[in-house]
Amino acid sequence: MPNTVIVRVFAQRKPLSVGLIRAVAGGLLALAVLAGSGFVRAAAPPQTASITLTARAGFDGYYKELSWLPVRILVSNDGPDVHGALSVTVQQTGSADVVVTRAVDLPTQSRREVFLYVPSVNFLSTLQISLADAKHVLASTTVRVTQAATNDLIYGVLAGSPSAFNVLSSVAPVSGAAHVAQLDAADLPPVSYAWHSLDVLVVSDVDTGVLTPEQRAAMAGWVAAGGRLIVGGGPTWQKTVAGLGALLPLSPASTQTLPDASALAAFASGTTPVGPVVAATGSLSTDAVTLASAAGLPLVVARYSGLGQVLFLAVDPSFDPLKSWNGLQGLYRNLLTGTAERPGWAGGLRNWNSASDALGALPGLQLPSALQICGFLGLYILAVGPLNYYILRRFKRRELAWLSIPILVIVFSLGAYLTGNQVRGGQATLHRLAVVQVWPDANYARVDGLVGLFSPSRSQYDLDFGAGFLARPMPSNTSTSAGSGFTVEQADTNVIRGIRVEVGAVSPFVVQGQVAAPQFESDLTLDVSSSRVTLQGTLTNHSDLKLTDAVLLAPGGVQRLGDLAAGAVVTVSLPLTDSRASLAPPNDVLPALASAGPQNPAPNAPSSNYDSTIDDILGNNYYYNDREQFRRYSLLSAMIDSYAGNVRGNGVYLVGWNDQSPLLAQVLNTSFRTVDSTLYLVSLRPKLNLGTGVLAIPPGLMTWITLDRNPQVAPTPYDLYLYPGTNLSLRFTPAQLLPHDKVQGLTLHLLSYGQTGPAGITVDLWDTVQNNWVRQSALNWGDAVIPHPENYVGPAGQIQVRANNPGQAQVTIERLDFTLFVGQ
Repeated sequence: MPNTVIVRVFAQRKPLSVGLIRAVAGGLLALAVLAGSGFVRAAAPPQTASITLTARAGFDGYYKELSWLPVRILVSNDGPDVHGALSVTVQQTGSADVVVTRAVDLPTQSRREVFLYVPSVNFLSTLQISLADAKHVLASTTVRVTQAATNDLIYGVLAGSPSAFNVLSSVAPVSGAAHVAQLDAADLPPVSYAWHSLDVLVVSDVDTGVLTPEQRAAMAGWVAAGGRLIVGGGPTWQKTVAGLGALLPLSPASTQTLPDASALAAFASGTTPVGPVVAATGSLSTDAVTLASAAGLPLVVARYSGLGQVLFLAVDPSFDPLKSWNGLQGLYRNLLTGTAERPGWAGGLRNWNSASDALGALPGLQLPSALQICGFLGLYILAVGPLNYYILRRFKRRELAWLSIPILVIVFSLGAYLTGNQVRGGQATLHRLAVVQVWPDANYARVDGLVGLFSPSRSQYDLDFGAGFLARPMPSNTSTSAGSGFTVEQADTNVIRGIRVEVGAVSPFVVQGQVAAPQFESDLTLDVSSSRVTLQGTLTNHSDLKLTDAVLLAPGGVQRLGDLAAGAVVTVSLPLTDSRASLAPPNDVLPALASAGPQNPAPNAPSSNYDSTIDDILGNNYYYNDREQFRRYSLLSAMIDSYAGNVRGNGVYLVGWNDQSPLLAQVLNTSFRTVDSTLYLVSLRPKLNLGTGVLAIPPGLMTWITLDRNPQVAPTPYDLYLYPGTNLSLRFTPAQLLPHDKVQGLTLHLLSYGQTGPAGITVDLWDTVQNNWVRQSALNWGDAVIPHPENYVGPAGQIQVRANNPGQAQVTIERLDFTLFVGQ
């Protein structure tokens, strides 16, 4: 029976006004109707006792800006069945909240574990997590998170004894701080892109066999994209490597007890641990490089996977005698000193203005030219004015101007409208742009995508971004939020609903994930038997892709290949004449030096020279006269900063375009068309020509980094002005892991634009045996062969140099770098 409200009004000596009586009566009546229809409810009840909700966010709470923040949610239900949704709310300063949701069914006596992925654009300190059904919130919690700086290092520790790795907090990067995150196996997200806040993962004395296939694939994708994985062996190697499979450079089969770890102490530049150690032994992979060994037993083994690195320690640092060893810090520093090739596009999309320009350059939708607009206006003025007057006068009917002029206005307006409508089309358009990074021996390729939703009319749309990808609206820049608030439904696919698009506007989105890697094979050789480097061999396209406008990029050279069809084979012959050492990645850690200067040195300073990589890919500089070239230029500029130094570094890459997209984005419940373009950046791994057995590693195969906290001059080994009384400290490291047992020679290249005679500066090299700086005497401009080179080359091939100008005049240094000679 519906609720009823009876209102009686009694006469008083001083009656109420009629308006007030009517207002009160109307309000009571409205409340009664609402109550009867069920729209008035009590406040949401407190958290239901039968629901338990807990969550962990980031990596032990740590995350980095512009990365995807994984949120692991555990929810259990001991009461009646629940059909609801989990949601994470991100409060954004100055704009509406971002909400990420996932539908969840919880039968009675059930437990669910769910990952949600939150886009971190602004600074975040807390996340609100809740479970709600159609009526009210059933449970909620708040999780605190900590944002690490872009140049900080986040170490993930997945270990049976996590405290054994607290020393990692002292292994800080060159330009930031170090954070240690203690993790469980279940904390590792099953989506590769959600790992990108993590720089290093250490695995020790835990059962990795519990990792799901999705977690293992995500780990492999993370390593290939630049992650560094350190795995301990020791007495518990079997459970530690159970789920790591082909990632490892060494496949353990048994153990062997060594009387001491003196070889490990030499690698770490520290004292020898006291007591025997248990080392895992086994077979090396074909691309493994042994960095330290004892009596033929590999102790430190490394291999590259894409842009990342996997390091295997045959002895586990969490067991005695290494657990309390004072050389652990040096061990980790030297483990992480050797870096993989990291080109300027490795970090993905970052210039959102250029990304917006790329999406706006939609083929077929360009505005009329100024000449066309002026011609249309001129014709309109001519028709309404002189032409109309002439015709009416000719027929002696000028009084009809009141009718002819409105007709002409209507005709021209209708023509303009129809022309604009034809240009815009009648369907929504998805402009899908993607950059796919492919690495050798990696099963997965990284995809950074842009999706622009163009609407010919003011409408609302629902977008489905496909399985395996994470999607979010594109931020306007790195310091603003992604739009005015939105809700992302994450399940098998990502859906954003209710996207409002104005007439002729483009609504932009960022889509990121990984796909199966297309296969390319290179039989290329880097002839580095002298300081001149030559790249030669063949390149085969084993994929089903046709790459158009393909080029081969190498340090100091480019070869145009044209179109590369599926199955095609091309011959490469490319001399690399302009080969310089490139700037090392900003997250590189300090070398193990006892007195290399103050801690927390300054960030790397890139070269001020313009980089030609974009020009080399596109082939010309006329990007604004051709819409297709402008679209390509804008997409490249969204990933590459041409003024940030050497973009492609020491790597060799195949670059080409394809008119199909790996992005599966689609508009729901309405027709649409797609316009696609994909850029493929394929990393190639040339073989090294060892020649007579002595391998020359020229500057073009090295990276450099500054060691000065407060540089007195622009820190660079090239085109440098060294002022009176100023210093410069640099570290050079081979860009590739190079197999060698013995340093054969070291040549210092010290040039100053044709000058000869005494150099006029002092040069010191770091002695890795004595742990001090050693002055190199009587240096002249030119090449100098360094005596006792083995003393100045560290375990990863690193060379530390310090230059000082003790004179009263400025010294111009054209180059200060090295060629390292090693033997098998």
